[in-house]
Amino acid sequence: MKKSLSQFAAILALGALFSVTVAFPQPGSAQTQSSGGAPTMLKAGVEHSETVQPLEAQFRPGQRFDPNATALGTPVDDWICIPPWFAGTFYVDRSLVVDFIDYRSQTRLAPNKMEKIYRTFHYGHQLDSTGRVWHLNRCPYRNSIQTEGSVQYNLIRKSKFLHSGNDSVVETATGPALVVSKETGVIARSTTIETFGRFEPYGQGIRKTTSIKGFNFAGMPEDLIVRVEQAYRLEPFVPDPSTAESFAAFMAKRQAQREARMQYQRQGASQIQGAQSQDTPTQGFGN
Repeated sequence: MKKSLSQFAAILALGALFSVTVAFPQPGSAQTQSSGGAPTMLKAGVEHSETVQPLEAQFRPGQRFDPNATALGTPVDDWICIPPWFAGTFYVDRSLVVDFIDYRSQTRLAPNKMEKIYRTFHYGHQLDSTGRVWHLNRCPYRNSIQTEGSVQYNLIRKSKFLHSGNDSVVETATGPALVVSKETGVIARSTTIETFGRFEPYGQGIRKTTSIKGFNFAGMPEDLIVRVEQAYRLEPFVPDPSTAESFAAFMAKRQAQREARMQYQRQGASQIQGAQSQDTPTQGFGN
């Protein structure tokens, strides 16, 4: 349905809040959707970009793409402490589309469409000496999605955890998404994807609310979709030996920084005490 520019601006303002009203059934329930429930907020103050940088010429439609010849840059390791309920391997077998905005036609839909999917995700790699779980966020990285006639390559250039607490975890990621023909190796469609994902403990699993905004190769917005998914635990958390060296280096650096702060604080306290002793007047002989 066509809307005026003023109406469209209003719904964009609402969409920027990433608020959806949806209730997933508890595991084992026959219910698939409820029209009630409190709004699910990704995180106050989190907003999508209005525009992004245009894609490089090599990533535009019509160009040949060789994933093995594409350099993403040197990976950087970032360790984040995560809550216990977020650690482990989870699977999703359905995805509920609750909101959709088409910026090109200036329309907004609330399809409440349930899609059958299957994917897994894993969080948590190491434990510290106090039993806290840490996740390794290594970026940039690449993943792919196989379809019948094409492959979508997601080149994640930026990934960051905006919040990690007992109540929720909020993660964002940005990078090119290239749909490449299996037959010709030519890019059929290229976009920049910006995602915000909020994870919350829900029943015996996790509820994930994801807002995904797509931009064309020129960096202009194309669409925005909001999905809500129920994730179920597939495997418990187990420390990953392959990340032990990176974690040890991170903890050593963290300990050195802590000791440096303590030394600085001790020096500051010593200087204050010295200044106070110098300001103390000389006492005369008493009777």
